[in-house]
Amino acid sequence: MAEISVIVPVYNVENYIKKCLDTIVNQTFSDIEIICVNDGSTDNSRKIIEEYQRNDSRIKIIDKENGGLSSARNAGLKVATGKYISFIDSDDWVDLTMLEKLYKNITALNTDISICAVNLYDEQEQKIKDTEPYFNLSYFNSSFDGKAFSYNDTKDFLMDVCVMAWNKLYRKSFLDECKAEFPEGLIFEDGPFFFSIFFKTQRVSIVRDFLYYYRINRTGSIVQKGGIKFLDIINVVNLMYSFLEKTDILEYIKYEFFHRKADDIIYRYELIPLKLKNKFSKKLRKESILLNEAIFDFAYINKEYPITYRSLCSIKNKTSILSFYYRKFIIRLMYKIMQVLYTEENIYYFKFWNFKLRLKKRANLYDVWYENDKIYVVLFMKIKFSFKFEYSKLEQK
Repeated sequence: MAEISVIVPVYNVENYIKKCLDTIVNQTFSDIEIICVNDGSTDNSRKIIEEYQRNDSRIKIIDKENGGLSSARNAGLKVATGKYISFIDSDDWVDLTMLEKLYKNITALNTDISICAVNLYDEQEQKIKDTEPYFNLSYFNSSFDGKAFSYNDTKDFLMDVCVMAWNKLYRKSFLDECKAEFPEGLIFEDGPFFFSIFFKTQRVSIVRDFLYYYRINRTGSIVQKGGIKFLDIINVVNLMYSFLEKTDILEYIKYEFFHRKADDIIYRYELIPLKLKNKFSKKLRKESILLNEAIFDFAYINKEYPITYRSLCSIKNKTSILSFYYRKFIIRLMYKIMQVLYTEENIYYFKFWNFKLRLKKRANLYDVWYENDKIYVVLFMKIKFSFKFEYSKLEQK
């Protein structure tokens, strides 16, 4: 019995699987079993795994008919024998110390879940992208370091806790107690899985090191296609709410949940082809929990989140032919005017949409800084002004 079971779902990733496996078999923590679930691959993925298996007895191959990522992960969970579980997607890769660092963290603090920071690798640009608070764990302040915490401790930024399955190590007995499984037949499956277990533990911990490399903008990735499966976002949001409503923080977080998940739905709607938009609108009207007047006060929502609310209504009422442009030029202008990235001493990087501005601080001429949801500007030591800029509430997309 291995200490850690690493579950790797595999489907047509012949161009990526070698790098993924290289970083797993060479982990500094070696007491692992590597469960490669071949989800009906039609390329050379299985042959590549077989080559690695001949040189490493820790590798196990499970073959199954294509059923999607959730189905493959669930299949791996059923045969895993380790005390701890790690999920690594076969088109990504990991730091060679990832399992060791997460294992030391989860065992030292006796937690059920340990979370690490993530690097974003842009496949199109072939480089590591500027990290985001969602992935770099910066929403967790220093008070979370070296201790166990629960979802109640994160309620002020719950919607910014990374739900992805793969930057975590899980205690298997805890997953068994939760009867944890991924929702099969759906994409965007990580959210419901995470919510189904996160609210059932009082013991979570973090490792701030960047140990996982997540490949974005990959050609062929299902989340890049914008097809019929994007309608799954409605079911996924419903599932996530079903877990949230069983908690004691529902009323505290309910409207933030609406705001963020409505934005997720609108964002996916923008990406689907025109021929699917009517079907999306119909499904939204019939099935979305976000349109339930018995749950949400829409007068309050319209006051607090007017653009999100009106965009969602335009999709529901099929009057959203300009929704894409409305969102792109209005919402992003309002909520992402500047993304402040302080990356070097005395240098600020500002991001306006796709344009970046680099400013060096010169106290004797001008200064720019961000504090308490305001941006302050001093020009030539005489003119000082500030404007409200709620960076803490920016959409992280």
